[in-house]
Amino acid sequence: MSKSLGTALPLFKIKVHEKGVIKDIKEIIVRITGLPTCLNGQIVDLGNGVNGIIMGYDEEDVLVLVLGDQTRLRMGKEVTGASEPFKIPVGERFIGRMVTALGEPCDQGERVEEDDMYAVFRDSAPIVWRAPVEEFIPVGTKMIDIAIPLAKGQRQLILGDRMTGKTVIAVDAILNQLGRDVVCIFCCVGKSLSGLSKIMSVLKDGGALDYTVVMVATDNAPVGEQYLVPFAAASLGEYFALKGRDVLVVFDDLTKHAWAYRQLSLLLERPPGREAYPGDIFYVQTQLMERAGRFNEAHGGASMTFLGIAETLQGDLTGFIPSNLASMCDGQICLSSAIFAEGVRPAIDITTSLSIIGGRVQSPLMRTLTLGLRADYAQYNEVLALSRLQSGLSDEAQATVDRGQSIASIFVQMQYQPVAMADQVLLLFGLYKGVLNKMTDPQRHKFSKEFPVFVRERFAALYESLDDATELTPALEKQLSDALDAHMDQLSSGAKKKEPANETGSA
Repeated sequence: MSKSLGTALPLFKIKVHEKGVIKDIKEIIVRITGLPTCLNGQIVDLGNGVNGIIMGYDEEDVLVLVLGDQTRLRMGKEVTGASEPFKIPVGERFIGRMVTALGEPCDQGERVEEDDMYAVFRDSAPIVWRAPVEEFIPVGTKMIDIAIPLAKGQRQLILGDRMTGKTVIAVDAILNQLGRDVVCIFCCVGKSLSGLSKIMSVLKDGGALDYTVVMVATDNAPVGEQYLVPFAAASLGEYFALKGRDVLVVFDDLTKHAWAYRQLSLLLERPPGREAYPGDIFYVQTQLMERAGRFNEAHGGASMTFLGIAETLQGDLTGFIPSNLASMCDGQICLSSAIFAEGVRPAIDITTSLSIIGGRVQSPLMRTLTLGLRADYAQYNEVLALSRLQSGLSDEAQATVDRGQSIASIFVQMQYQPVAMADQVLLLFGLYKGVLNKMTDPQRHKFSKEFPVFVRERFAALYESLDDATELTPALEKQLSDALDAHMDQLSSGAKKKEPANETGSA
């Protein structure tokens, strides 16, 4: 007896499977009795090839979200709960593909071979994994890079009414990462198929699919997938970030994600709160957004930057979901329907937009060239509004308007055409030297188009050095001044050549 007690037991892995029974089926929510030791987020095998995720409990039953065809389920059917969290496939082969929240392809391509499996509901990285946010990430929108700069590892919210250009800014940010070794993930939540196809064509034409993953749950996808897809995109991003690659994730949009969670909560019979959203909607989206950040060298040394899009109603920034998201982000970019109606593109309201982190990672060169620019532009907008109420302007007010119009001219940008940082530096230098103040609007727009091209062709070495330039040294300032003078001489000589022709034509 003593010998048998002292015998070493063989080591083996125990897998616990609990049994339960389907008690009730309410659309995509199944109520199950049994599963006494299950955990939230755990996967449940509902039979017939259908799985589910545990979403909550009551006194006697477990509430499960169905992932698949709920018509295959029957009340009284036995189900199995596995003691493991819900996971999705991740890997390098997902780049260039369009997949669902479950990692299944939806671009008519082959199944994607995964490199690993990651839990969807992962905790955000602990503080000991993180490092200071110190690197600037250019997004290609001039107004943002100049006045609302972003940093790698930042969480930035893009707010605005419908059809004001929110998605354009996010897609431009993805297009601008070409050649920068940044993995981009475009997470589509509740968009229409026509809107998604347009975005896919833009990404394809811009060569962005070589470094971009598109995860989709369109407006005709099950509500459960619309709820899961942002968490799945964050998990896929963490895979690349922990491998040492910088990641940019776009969530388009988080308002529809909140709608999906509200529908689920009503089916789960949770009490509604403000605007019928459940009380834990803030926690759910905070759990998502806190996964962004920069990791230290022991955990890859890379970063995850989040651009979240949220919709406002008639410009109301104090709405429940927009204000919730703004409080958990490091700044917001606000688009105004009034500015959009005036024909200004992008329609960013610079007075209500800010970036808490990005300003301190901007290079000293950009800080020098943009000194006082936000204040001058805000003052210009105030004077412009007042000038509509009176006939004339004082000399001081006219100088403010001229300065503001110069700033506005370099902010103008067409959609899906990100601007290189070297081009932005050149335009800012022209503004810094004051040459734009003396021009008319057509001349300013012509200067904005032609000056960067002129420097790229005539001063190629200077143009290439601007990407790495960090300070406005006397030598760099002289080179930029020489290029600016040469371009202005070319413009003046071209204008003089046209004068005789005009005189002859009028004669």
